Amino acid sequence: MRAKIPKRVWLAAGALVGLAWLVTETHWLRVVRLRVELPLSSGRAVRVVQLSDPHGRARFLNGSIATTVNALKPDVVCITGDLVSHQSDLPRVLAELRRIECAHIYFVPGNWERETLSGFRKRLLSQAESAAVLAAVSGVARVLLNAGESITVGGLRLRIYGYDNSACGLERPEGFPGKADVRLLLAHSPQIIESVRRGGVPFDLLLTGHTHGGQIRLFGLTVAQGRRWHTGARREPSNGLFYVSRGLGTTRLPLRLGSPPEVLCADLMGCQPHLHRPPYFLNLE
Repeated sequence: MRAKIPKRVWLAAGALVGLAWLVTETHWLRVVRLRVELPLSSGRAVRVVQLSDPHGRARFLNGSIATTVNALKPDVVCITGDLVSHQSDLPRVLAELRRIECAHIYFVPGNWERETLSGFRKRLLSQAESAAVLAAVSGVARVLLNAGESITVGGLRLRIYGYDNSACGLERPEGFPGKADVRLLLAHSPQIIESVRRGGVPFDLLLTGHTHGGQIRLFGLTVAQGRRWHTGARREPSNGLFYVSRGLGTTRLPLRLGSPPEVLCADLMGCQPHLHRPPYFLNLE
């Protein structure tokens, strides 16, 4: 006769499975691969890696940020803000970013580059404190505050323009004029798309973060900003690809559910104009 398993054993097993799920959802870093085909007849593929919203997190169960990024061998790394929630974490996060092996690293600030947590309360940083934060970041990455830069990678001309945080109303909508093979826009908040649309700013790829993909998505429910903006890639009418990252860290609650942390790896590839197709996801690692 088979022995009956006590109810408390089933409950304990269920609790352990649930806990393992929560830990994995929060602390297992995924790599999202995106292929963007552009009507170019020359030049090799350019690999752009995006990091967003670490909020003090530098390591995961399956490796650190730098280890993950270096394995992808990026040509350009774009960091779209909110490095830390507590300013005391900034040296540790910058030390991790300093380990990234890439000649072109760019940064645009988020709202947490101008605010911090003191205990459990949020306060705005002074202008001097915020300037000190950006000065520290500039030792790791090129900080773009409504500014752009042109580089050549793999025979392709890239124009990279970074907006100051649109969630704080600090962006300038003009973008970065001039011809280029690839036009890359960076901003922290997806709200920047409103200024981009009004200004008619052309782009091939717009990278943003801020929403954490809702951070907790359960049975179709999520926080307001997770509902307002899409997560992942979406084609803008008569323009390029608009990407909203789930980011790396957490805010308010120290967990994720249904919205795991991610690093975006986007390959910008030339193809003959008559073969040009919409971009598509390759896989989620």
